[in-house]
Amino acid sequence: MVLGPVGGGCSSFEAPGGFEDDLDDGDPPPPDLLQPECDPRRLDECEAGQKCSHLVDPDLGPINRCVELSGEGVEGEACERVGDTDTCAKHHICWATDAEGIGTCVAFCTSTLVCEDPLAICSVSTGGLLSLCLPKCDPLIQDCAEGFGCYPDDYERWSCDRDQSGAAGAHGDACACLNCCDPGLMCMSGALVDAEGCGLDGAPGCCGAICTLDEAAAVEGQCPSEAERCEPFYESDAVLMGYEQVGLCQL
Repeated sequence: MVLGPVGGGCSSFEAPGGFEDDLDDGDPPPPDLLQPECDPRRLDECEAGQKCSHLVDPDLGPINRCVELSGEGVEGEACERVGDTDTCAKHHICWATDAEGIGTCVAFCTSTLVCEDPLAICSVSTGGLLSLCLPKCDPLIQDCAEGFGCYPDDYERWSCDRDQSGAAGAHGDACACLNCCDPGLMCMSGALVDAEGCGLDGAPGCCGAICTLDEAAAVEGQCPSEAERCEPFYESDAVLMGYEQVGLCQL
């Protein structure tokens, strides 16, 4: 139904499963992704002076690779991307970087896909290659920091990520990743969005509005188009506790 989210790149239209489908440590990534050189969820897979990190190779695409250890920044500290590496410590990555490469250190999840911080959630994306401890959030109130939105990951778990939409990102705008839409919207199949340029013959992904299924809390006209209705985000047998009222405006 929706595009899979990523932090720095884009993934496919393959519908995500529930979080109960967690990848095992030995599970290989999907065949369209490179075999990782290391696992950033583990501390000792690279040589001395290196760390395992996630990057997007201009020729090969997303990959986990051993890179130079260039800093000791830990979760919450400011950082900088430096080529293929950054100024964060082992088991951390410089995330949500701006145009100058400045971001914040975040921790990778553990090998069992959990986070030490109780306010964070293990956000899994890029076919399982990338698993980060990002702040939990509520998509119905968009309680993330300025410049960030509340977006779902590959397993439909919601976390704060930088809004990468730039000048675009409004309802009906074409998109290629979940956080390429303004906060309060997410990238979904264009066939579900009532806007010119979307649909079966338009952009494969278009920004659609997040809505509430709670009739008592719903604002009149919460869907941008009269042709759209607020439909459940989750399948009936896969609803996450606390997110029962999350919906998407769709045709």
